[in-house]
Amino acid sequence: MTLNRTQIEALPASYQIEHIMVRPNIILAPMAGVTDSTFRRMILGMGGCGLVSTEMTNANSISPKALKRHHLLDFLPEERPLTMQLSGNEPEAVARAAATVEQLGADILDINCGCPSPKVTGGGHGASLLRDLPKLERVLRAVKQAVSIPVTLKFRAGWDEDSLNYLDTAKIAEACGIAAIALHPRTREQRYTGHADWSRIAAVKQAVSIPVIGSGDVRDAHDALERLHTAGVDGVMIGRAAMSNPWIFLQISQLRRGGPVFQPTPADKCDLLLRYIEMCSHDMPEQLALNKLKQLIGQLALGLPYSAEMRANVQRSREVSTARQIISDYFAPYAAQADLPCAPHPELVAA
Repeated sequence: MTLNRTQIEALPASYQIEHIMVRPNIILAPMAGVTDSTFRRMILGMGGCGLVSTEMTNANSISPKALKRHHLLDFLPEERPLTMQLSGNEPEAVARAAATVEQLGADILDINCGCPSPKVTGGGHGASLLRDLPKLERVLRAVKQAVSIPVTLKFRAGWDEDSLNYLDTAKIAEACGIAAIALHPRTREQRYTGHADWSRIAAVKQAVSIPVIGSGDVRDAHDALERLHTAGVDGVMIGRAAMSNPWIFLQISQLRRGGPVFQPTPADKCDLLLRYIEMCSHDMPEQLALNKLKQLIGQLALGLPYSAEMRANVQRSREVSTARQIISDYFAPYAAQADLPCAPHPELVAA
């Protein structure tokens, strides 16, 4: 369906997590291996994103020594309000980790009850908690007692189609004092296959009084606003689409206002990739920076003419300077056609 201007203007633009106002109500989903500080700042620098989150962090991995090794909870002041996400299945351990996260400066603490990875669920974390709701309740109550910052929960519809318990999970979260919940309506067994059934999210919104955020299969700006309208949710969470189109948050904001929606040219994509690798190179060792670029270019450059060879060459590169040159050489003809350097669009805010 296509929303008309009246319907768009009637959509909620913000929601509140206790004392924290999330505006706009379009947020970046936590993604393991992706949403580090560099990626979050790149997204925020474009505008249109109201809240970001760290990558999921195991509650057993936040000792001072571990934090210096993995840097998963590093952040800069311009990322606020910031959610830090924990996984775990032992109430006392998660509660101790939650207290540490609060001391580190998190504005919001999120508990992961949705990650479908066998590595995570095999340890009883993530979506595995959906098979033991009494334990999940104990975890949530222990965490609530351990911190004063708002606590949220991200979860899936159930372990499989024979054990759909998303309504029960939502009600338990509300009863435990959880400030907001985010539902990805696939089951753990689905992983990322099939489709995300947003009628389940709409049902949760009707079942609880706390803010409900929907996640799953939001591919573009129109999808996001249609989900807000049809599911009646308080906010929309975007994950994988932010990798293939980091401008999606800006585009949603522009669509709300009724103005032209920015469509990135190849020159814009060139600029983004080069700025991103510069940010990564500043923030982390060269090899890790290169790996981050390889991850992003595999998504961002899909669909560009004759880009397969360029992407393959970047994947084979061993130095940032080599990868940068490969990208510049590939995009140079596009920049020449546009009579532009690989420069940011005027509406983009420098990261």
